[in-house]
Amino acid sequence: MGIRNHNNPIVIVSDFGYIEGGAVAVAVKTALLLASEGRKVVFFCGEGPVCEDLALSDVETVCLDMPSINSNPSRLDAIRNGIWNSHAYESFLGLLKRGDLKDAIVHVHTWTKVLSSAVFAAATENGNPILLTVHDYFSVCPNGGFYDYNEKRICERKPMSGSCICLNCDKRSYAQKLWRVARQARQDRWVRNNPKLHYAFVSEYSRDILVPFLNSEYPYEVLRNPIDHLKRGDDRHEHDAFLFIGRVSPEKGADLFCEAVTAIGAKGIVIGDGEMLAELQARYPQIEFTGWVKPEQMRLHGINRAIAMVQPSRLHETALLTPLQMLEQGVPCIVPDRCAARDYVEEGVNGLLFKTGDVEDLERAMQEMLDRQLSPVPIRIDDEEYLRNLINLYKRVN
Repeated sequence: MGIRNHNNPIVIVSDFGYIEGGAVAVAVKTALLLASEGRKVVFFCGEGPVCEDLALSDVETVCLDMPSINSNPSRLDAIRNGIWNSHAYESFLGLLKRGDLKDAIVHVHTWTKVLSSAVFAAATENGNPILLTVHDYFSVCPNGGFYDYNEKRICERKPMSGSCICLNCDKRSYAQKLWRVARQARQDRWVRNNPKLHYAFVSEYSRDILVPFLNSEYPYEVLRNPIDHLKRGDDRHEHDAFLFIGRVSPEKGADLFCEAVTAIGAKGIVIGDGEMLAELQARYPQIEFTGWVKPEQMRLHGINRAIAMVQPSRLHETALLTPLQMLEQGVPCIVPDRCAARDYVEEGVNGLLFKTGDVEDLERAMQEMLDRQLSPVPIRIDDEEYLRNLINLYKRVN
């Protein structure tokens, strides 16, 4: 790739050592890209096992082998560690005091499911520069989404205000919400109100939502995520179905997709798993449900047949990776008007927008796509550009 910078070592921080979701996938890819350029990289994580790509690379891995708050058999331990993980604090502080990591830049990706804000405290107290890639809204919002899971709509309340604390927005219970509030109160000192924390937002959209609630003394940067590049294969298949890829849940709008595709009499393919899968399979037997499939198998399960990829999330998504993967394949996308994906969908050129959560407007957009059959020129998303931007950001952080 031709980029050489052998200054400060980098410590990547992630709740998980395996690919648990999109944010961890970015953390792992970041570590591998940096190591491939000769940079000293340590990957610090809470729950194992460490994925094979990391284990076989030049990245040093330090895994605490602790359960996440969801997998911990002791609920009391999960409650306590979720608010403040003292073992993570001590282990991380000890790691940063190692001689070869004296000047390390700490780059945090995820922390809410295993490590807690204790990792920010350890790095701050040790004097290390800290960069947070902001994959979600947990830096300020107790439930991480600016979203009311019970009303199925975006939340406009000021985080941690009286109206926020009193609202039962949690998908589990109000008691769970109050635990999240307690976690947020402990965390705010080290994240939201930490003047020494550098931020890298994954989109302008999420940056504009979060900045009013943050208190860093540094500029608020944007660093777009890298993606995993999918193979579409040959294009001799008929484009005969709309495609949904993601968690099959209410907040991701899986029910909106099924209702809309059925209403316009079109074929639909749902790739993914989640709590609504069985319910939607029973309600919409004409839709093809594949369950979860590996990324390299997606072209066999729908990408080649896609009229368009529909991303009907009800959430304030910070940076959906799937639409970018589809646009890289030349697959047009239909996305909500209140999510970061709107930043890279050009209306009528490579996709269409619809009103967030509005199934009738989604039907309108899908019918318009049927009538127009867009064929956008595939875009190219370059890992080298991400790495270059990241290293330049590290220079400003240090």
